[in-house]
Amino acid sequence: MTDGGALAGETAAGGTSPGVLETLARRLLADVRRKAGIRHDRPLERKLARILSAMPLPALERWVGQIEAAPPDSADWLSLIENLTIHETYFFRDKPHHEHLRRHVLPALIAARRPLRTLRLWSAGCATGEEAYSLAIVALEALADAGEARRSGDGVATGWNLDVLGTDLSRIAVRQARNACYGGEGLSPFRDLPEEYAGWFVPLGGEAPLHRRVRADARAAVRFDRHNLMDPVPPGCGFDLVSCRNVMIYFDENGRTRALRQLTGAVAADGWLVLGTTDRLPDDAPFDRHRGDRALAFRRHGGGAG
Repeated sequence: MTDGGALAGETAAGGTSPGVLETLARRLLADVRRKAGIRHDRPLERKLARILSAMPLPALERWVGQIEAAPPDSADWLSLIENLTIHETYFFRDKPHHEHLRRHVLPALIAARRPLRTLRLWSAGCATGEEAYSLAIVALEALADAGEARRSGDGVATGWNLDVLGTDLSRIAVRQARNACYGGEGLSPFRDLPEEYAGWFVPLGGEAPLHRRVRADARAAVRFDRHNLMDPVPPGCGFDLVSCRNVMIYFDENGRTRALRQLTGAVAADGWLVLGTTDRLPDDAPFDRHRGDRALAFRRHGGGAG
């Protein structure tokens, strides 16, 4: 961040009053809401005010003004947002959802896309990549289930073009996702991993005995990029499946509306949209709701993506 070193290395000049700090914190959080749709609460406001107290007031006011004027893809603004957002997730979060994908949604897609032998999937707000890799693994397993891929000791091989795009607002999260290595104490990214998918992750051993890397065949199907769901356009269109789960709970109402407009517009005719269990589409959205066992997906009406 511009002047960002002062956040950690200086003390507040003259003891800036808490009221002034909270006002500046509210300005920053209002800017985050405008540019990223992310709502905030009082605890976050107070936390940010405590962090800001380390900066001399003149420098702090100047820096807040610079952040407000910065575009949402600038290094200064991204440094702020990465300190305020949560990137915690894990593989195969919500097992009924992934089972519904594998047994119902993806088989329907595979049958429909068999002439082209192509599947384009978008995992939006994928944090550090667990959601995107889980989606790719389930897609490869569904292709094998349908006789469109071959399982072997080396992995799953298929003649289909499987392209999974994972996006997140955070540069740090995207960088970690591309690395495809996960673990640490407790192996928390794997805390609810179904046994049938354990072979998709290779222990690193050596100096990182608590870490595993996503298997090469799944890595080959996934690419990552940074993307803001508040941008006017999605990172592509005509996706066969768009997944955005456990993301919209952080948005305000305007942010949810903008994100849903982007997500629904990215789905191909007869494609699928998968949201969190508490998310809803507008009544006039051109999608049919499909319920499973504690799972929910929406299929776009045919005849065009408009």
